[in-house]
Amino acid sequence: MIYLDNCATTPLDPFAARELSRVATECFGNPSSIHSVGRCAARELEAARAAVAETLGAKPSEIVFTSSGTEANNFVIASVAHAAVGRGQRVHIVTSAVEHASVLKRLEYETREHGQWVEVTYVGVDSVGRLRLDELRRAIREDTRLVSIIHCNNETGVLQDLEALAALRLAHSGLLLHLDIVQSFTKVPLDVRLYPADFLTVSAHKVYGPKGIGFVYVREGTPVEPLLVGGAQERFRRGGTENVPAAAAFAAAVRSIPPCAELAKRYADFERIFFRVLDEEGCAYHLNGPADHERRLAGVFNISFPGIANKEDLLVACDLSGVMVSSTSACHSGVVSDSHVLAAMGVPQELRRGAIRVAFNKFHREEDIEQAARLIARCAKQVARQ
Repeated sequence: MIYLDNCATTPLDPFAARELSRVATECFGNPSSIHSVGRCAARELEAARAAVAETLGAKPSEIVFTSSGTEANNFVIASVAHAAVGRGQRVHIVTSAVEHASVLKRLEYETREHGQWVEVTYVGVDSVGRLRLDELRRAIREDTRLVSIIHCNNETGVLQDLEALAALRLAHSGLLLHLDIVQSFTKVPLDVRLYPADFLTVSAHKVYGPKGIGFVYVREGTPVEPLLVGGAQERFRRGGTENVPAAAAFAAAVRSIPPCAELAKRYADFERIFFRVLDEEGCAYHLNGPADHERRLAGVFNISFPGIANKEDLLVACDLSGVMVSSTSACHSGVVSDSHVLAAMGVPQELRRGAIRVAFNKFHREEDIEQAARLIARCAKQVARQ
């Protein structure tokens, strides 16, 4: 089986798996306890915090561990909305039409819960999935408190313009900038000492770490309110006993990832192999997003196969042939649904019906990519004939 669904989750790195087991066994104590096994857990937790902070040029104190990227995104939006409403102020939030469900659903919740006190503007994207920057700039108002943008789209791999977002943040002193970097973390360099983001959200299982751990980077001095209350953990920013073994495994996974430039080159080579094989097989396809890697992350792309009435048939055919792919976000819990991302890009419905997402990982070899492309091409032609 060849696994190409690495935007949904990645295989656990063996080094991370060993750390998970070691820390769970040797340092099983509660890191808030003062006895020796508790102090052992606290040391492991702070070492993990320092390790993931270093990848972003952040201070360890700016890292808040969470249970997932979804919780991290919820934390940011809820914190900003509740702080404003609690002060009796209306709050305006700007986001895009192609965000992850954890952002879109939380925003829906906040507007439903607080009514006229919370207003959201959704900015559109162009035909390749990039933000309409003029529309984004026009959306900013005096009461705009937060701009929340996914950096690398989880369905298409499309990258948003970091420089334009930085300029927007610097032009408005009262604005907070949140970037969901779940898909681009460790793949695109980002240093918070040079980049003016106030919040960054990350998930471990997208970068060869375990499920059940993520973090929010919160720039020093940025006020936040906890989503989970009940204890002094994470400097009073998230109540609940920390998942120390998972945090240690997260740090180990990050340390095991090759440099960004090395991965980008390898994945670009894989892409050339993949599309060459599709052409050799005489398989018609349409790339949903830009071809260049300045606007799209190498190794993540969305392609449509014309003539397919039901993409579930294609996904099942690929799985039975030995290739695992998906279509939309894994957070839909196995439901094969239409893509709000492709719809926002203006991809016609007949192409959305035959769209799949492909994402490589660091364990793949060239022969894996060639075989996977050949199998996908044959499955797509077979399903299209049905």
